[in-house]
Amino acid sequence: MEKEKTFLQIDQLIQNVDQFKCEPLFSDERNKRHSKIFSPFINDDKILKKLSHLIAYSQNANSEKVEQVLKSGNFDAAFLNFKIDEVVKLNPCDLADEHWSSIQGIRQQAKLFHIVSLARKIKNIGSFTEILNENQIPKTIDNESDIAQFWTGFDQLLKILKNNKIPFFQSTTSLLHLLLDLGYDCVKPDLVVMKVGKKLNIVDNILGDKNFRKTVRFIQEYAIDRKIRPSVVDFYFLIDEGQMGARKFVTEDFYKRKF
Repeated sequence: MEKEKTFLQIDQLIQNVDQFKCEPLFSDERNKRHSKIFSPFINDDKILKKLSHLIAYSQNANSEKVEQVLKSGNFDAAFLNFKIDEVVKLNPCDLADEHWSSIQGIRQQAKLFHIVSLARKIKNIGSFTEILNENQIPKTIDNESDIAQFWTGFDQLLKILKNNKIPFFQSTTSLLHLLLDLGYDCVKPDLVVMKVGKKLNIVDNILGDKNFRKTVRFIQEYAIDRKIRPSVVDFYFLIDEGQMGARKFVTEDFYKRKF
């Protein structure tokens, strides 16, 4: 069967990566992904912080540079630690003038505008915490029925975000990134993951919403069959294709062997 053949190829990909692990870094990250579970948001300040960090990583920014910016604390400081009542008053041009030199690892100044705009949208909605906490997406996926419900709930939530014109989170990729970061059983179909998907013949093309969804759903099916979290499969895909932020988890010999 074609699906099982691809499952075996993913098994092999995982085995290949496992031979070149950098410990304890590798296992710490793998275990963190395996054990992450959804925890409800407390308030809209927390939501704004979470979404803003994801925006920082978006649009093919260098994941390693973004990680350094976020760890430095400069990004949070620029946005007043994401107190929504304060962020709505900020001027993106002033943010760029005063803080860009210390946060330019996020790659694009337009993201400053999007974050301020996002804060204003969330404040206008007034109940965004409830929207994200009370969606119909299963917190974990254990069977085919859960996968079907995941995509039904996903489309419902995506529609709400589109109707409210929430900046950056009206696309399949960005919403999946958010759900992955929150601990749901999915992956973000970014360029790196899609390249692996094409290499494994899950899809014929790395672009297009239909292909993004097909790749994520296939990984969910694999995860159920092999009893592994999709976020862990994502981890292996990122390493395999050499994402900048993932290369540190294996020795350089892994990439010398491949290329």
